[in-house]
Amino acid sequence: MSHSQFTHLIRAHSEPLVLLEGRREIPQGIVASARRLAYLLALRFPAMRFRSGNAGGTDEAFANGVRDYDSARLELFLPYEGHRQSSAVGSRFLSPDSLDEEEISIVEEATVAATPRNSGLIHSRSPRLQAKAKYLLRDTLKVTGHGPAFPPPVAAIFYADPDDPMAGGTAHTIRVCKDHAVPVILQNDWLTWIPDLEMNLPAADPEKYPTPSNRRTASKP
Repeated sequence: MSHSQFTHLIRAHSEPLVLLEGRREIPQGIVASARRLAYLLALRFPAMRFRSGNAGGTDEAFANGVRDYDSARLELFLPYEGHRQSSAVGSRFLSPDSLDEEEISIVEEATVAATPRNSGLIHSRSPRLQAKAKYLLRDTLKVTGHGPAFPPPVAAIFYADPDDPMAGGTAHTIRVCKDHAVPVILQNDWLTWIPDLEMNLPAADPEKYPTPSNRRTASKP
């Protein structure tokens, strides 16, 4: 997907939500690019909100970019309540622990549909496997959303394995996106957007384009 196509998609929604996530193993150069992309998207699209999984690596890089601009526009979906929450003050949270039995059943069904080989894990009664299953349920929930407060994303931006994008845990979330008609954007596309987003950046006006630094400047008497 090109930058112009993405812009057209986003502008078709009054309050677009974009999923940002990917592998835990990520080169340092890509860490900087992912963080910069998230910051620029937050700057360029004031109505856009963001969702991630609160994991290390790609999730953290993207989330930090949103936080660099406005942490209140970031949602973090957790495998269980309290998971790394201390490092994400100011953002909203959701985990499978917040769902009732019927809602969990729907998420489980979507999880197994995307990755059938995980059916045994999802339906296991073993406490150890149930704990592991919560990570998969979290990954599905990031795509399906939960009620009006947490709608499905209009697009999903990933850093995936460059040799095999459908390898590892990230592949499950990509499959859920495809099952639910959420456009998937990989690094081969979004890395090309950064120069376009960098062009003609808005002036650092604390009234129109507040950033953490000029918020502090603007608040001084």
